Amino acid sequence: MGLYQDIKNKNELFDAVSSRLGVEKTGLIVRAYDLADKMHEGQKRLSGEPYIIHPMNVASILDELGLDERAIAAGLLHDVVEDTHYSKEDMAKEFGEDIANLVEGVTKISEIKSQSKETEAAENIRKMLLATIKDVRVMLIKLADKTHNVRTLKYQPDEKQKRIAKEVLSLYAPIAGRLGVYKVKFELEDLAFQSLHPDEYQEIKKRVSAKKSERDEYIEKIKIILKQRLAEINIDARIDGRAKHFYSIYRKMVTKEKSFSEIFDLRAVRIITNEIKDCYGVLGIVHTLWTPIPGRFKDYIATPKTNLYQSLHTTVFGPDGRPMEVQIRTKEMNAIAENGVAAHWAYKESASLNRTNAILQQGVENAFRMKWLEILKSWQDPSLDSKEFMEELQYDLHEDEVFVFTPKGEIVEMPKGATVLDYAFRIHTDIGLHARGGKINGRMVTLRTELKSGDQVEIIIEKNSKPSPIWLRIVKTSGARQKLRAYFRKLQEDTQKETIASVIDSVAPVVDENTIKEIKKVKIKKPISKANPGKEEQKEFGISVAGWNDVPVRVASCCMPIPGDEIIGFITRGRGVSVHKKDCTTASKQLEWMKTIPVRWEGPGEPIPLQIEVRAKDVQGIYLSMVESISSTETNILEAGASSHPNGTLTAKFMLEVDHLDQLKEILENLRMIQGVIFAERVKK
Repeated sequence: MGLYQDIKNKNELFDAVSSRLGVEKTGLIVRAYDLADKMHEGQKRLSGEPYIIHPMNVASILDELGLDERAIAAGLLHDVVEDTHYSKEDMAKEFGEDIANLVEGVTKISEIKSQSKETEAAENIRKMLLATIKDVRVMLIKLADKTHNVRTLKYQPDEKQKRIAKEVLSLYAPIAGRLGVYKVKFELEDLAFQSLHPDEYQEIKKRVSAKKSERDEYIEKIKIILKQRLAEINIDARIDGRAKHFYSIYRKMVTKEKSFSEIFDLRAVRIITNEIKDCYGVLGIVHTLWTPIPGRFKDYIATPKTNLYQSLHTTVFGPDGRPMEVQIRTKEMNAIAENGVAAHWAYKESASLNRTNAILQQGVENAFRMKWLEILKSWQDPSLDSKEFMEELQYDLHEDEVFVFTPKGEIVEMPKGATVLDYAFRIHTDIGLHARGGKINGRMVTLRTELKSGDQVEIIIEKNSKPSPIWLRIVKTSGARQKLRAYFRKLQEDTQKETIASVIDSVAPVVDENTIKEIKKVKIKKPISKANPGKEEQKEFGISVAGWNDVPVRVASCCMPIPGDEIIGFITRGRGVSVHKKDCTTASKQLEWMKTIPVRWEGPGEPIPLQIEVRAKDVQGIYLSMVESISSTETNILEAGASSHPNGTLTAKFMLEVDHLDQLKEILENLRMIQGVIFAERVKK
């Protein structure tokens, strides 16, 4: 089943390493094996086999990926520190710091075992990603470990099989894809698919097998035609049929609602050339021989994926008039396509690389490291709890990619679903923080507009523009979200310092601690919940009073201030602190006889209901356009109604739940852009 051969004998491993790396480097592998065998003596796998079979196969997978002898040794030793009394310090003394750090990187955190399975898994992944930032071999060892464990999944109880298979599909297979280790990715997906959906797996396997002889005969015919034409233009190339892995077929059948016969790349050809220029020469021949299908050509050589995967993809109508996918790449691109970042070690160890290719390879490796580090660091926001961390990680891993262009024509790769605001933060933090809007292909758009491949994007910035808390709902990428959280954390810290200083300087004599204690005793009567009559709704408004966050407040119904509004607080007798907008008419009257107290929006609270009024020409469909416009900002509409007037106009009123003033501004600006709308304003009581 596996793409890598399972081994049962240590000599198979030693012979394979010796033939690839040389006899002199095999000594370290032998020493690592001897220690692992000794430390795991008496331990058994669920299959009944000696435990050493597992680390031996992990090491074998790492060898087939082309990793160096230290990574292979770490693969043999990866469970020693976790499962025996042997320490990291012991390992460092005997095998060196490099191997000890690799083993420590994949060792689970023992201190969190008392927590939930979800928290334990998330924190171990977080720890491993931090280690991977320093050395990507940590993750490759973990992937090899996971691959062999999934191969032997049948020995686990059914419930655990399903849990592990889901984890593999949602996390480890996508990580392998991000690293470009597609051989591992495909095996993990197929093994997990077999465990989760055994009937569908067997059906697809049966259908693929039934068509094998027909496909082989077809591919041989294609080879003959291509070799003859390529020889005419002196291009040397290897031509292979390309097998589609079962999970990929299943996903296409489910997500794209296609039948088995409609999957284009069941009949696929891969052409491997010596040089990049030959790739485009081959593409020309393929498109001359067979008609290309519009919209099915992708140039990943000019625009590599995040994991630096490079290839030309095209789909053509083959000799029999049916679709056929063709991939074209160089030998180096093919190695990277299969083994990803692991391929770099193979190239570094290769003595056959000439100086030019070695320099190019180093450039590829450096570019990969920069992109991979950028992704890893975006997942390391310390403010995220385990659940939030896993959600961010899985979003970034699973979304497809779109390619957009800067105004200068440079290509920027973004996750599918990313917005104009995500793009702004990807270009530069300061551009994101001061973004006001954007242009896509010359057309003005809002910051929440979703990007599509081929878009040319320009960000409009204003020096005095500042981020709004609602931006955290607009951005989709973890990198942008992390930068916004950092901005708001610093803003909150600065605000708290200013509040404390202002209280000490000007308010302390009037608002002493005893006054605050008296206010805290007040129990404000909450409004009755419409959803549950008889139950008082508990509302948190996120307002601090003179630097304290636990003082009872009520938002004045006369002006209904929302976060972002300038506010003023009044100490009321038996009713806590009443908070008004600073420009509220009622507040201006109360200034003459009521005691004020500093109040400030501190952080996110519950959405606050407020009403807006829209006046427009009474034309067909305009009310529906208003509703759609408000909904596009992800705003909850509590109540809505409209009335027509004899003069041909219409007045619509909406009661909305709003988080922030910036959200309200966006709602009103969008409404004013609707053709026929005369004005849209917040209702003032």
